[in-house]
Amino acid sequence: MPRPPAHRDVALFGGSFDPPHCAHVMAVSYVLSCTPCTQVWVLPVFRHAFDKESAPFELRLAMCRAAFAPFGRRVRVLDLESRLPPPSYTVQTLRYLVGRYPGTRFHLVVGTDILAETDRWREFNEVNNLARLLILARGQPDPRAVGPVFPEVSSSLIRSELAIGADVSDRVSEAVLAIIRLNELFGTGGRG
Repeated sequence: MPRPPAHRDVALFGGSFDPPHCAHVMAVSYVLSCTPCTQVWVLPVFRHAFDKESAPFELRLAMCRAAFAPFGRRVRVLDLESRLPPPSYTVQTLRYLVGRYPGTRFHLVVGTDILAETDRWREFNEVNNLARLLILARGQPDPRAVGPVFPEVSSSLIRSELAIGADVSDRVSEAVLAIIRLNELFGTGGRG
């Protein structure tokens, strides 16, 4: 009889998710299908360390819950960063989670586009020690990445398109679009 693993593998997927889109969903699908991770914990940033403006946290949380609902219990959307001191630093989130869940091996999902910004991250070396990086290629192949190349879908472009009334239903789920319309986010005025 095989012995159960001494740990469980959980992928952490953080970001603004402003709004969450199809490439985010594809990344989660890949992680659950093709890595040792049995769960993905989605962590919308509460207050971005780089002072990026975002839709209200509670609405981004709701959009994430809608976007990742098809994965059921394998994906948890956590409001953790709203309960930690702002701004949201990955290292502080990891310290908390590693201390709280000692039997869990964490993997941090990052896109290759983010690797160019690691010099701006607080204590990136410790981030790298607290979680295994799970690097996904965004837009083009990258030898540091695992898995396929994911489409380079941009939340900022989606916001711009929504503001002029463009149809983004090819990149944003109907459940997320319903939240956007209801709350008139991104200049939709109920459109979208």
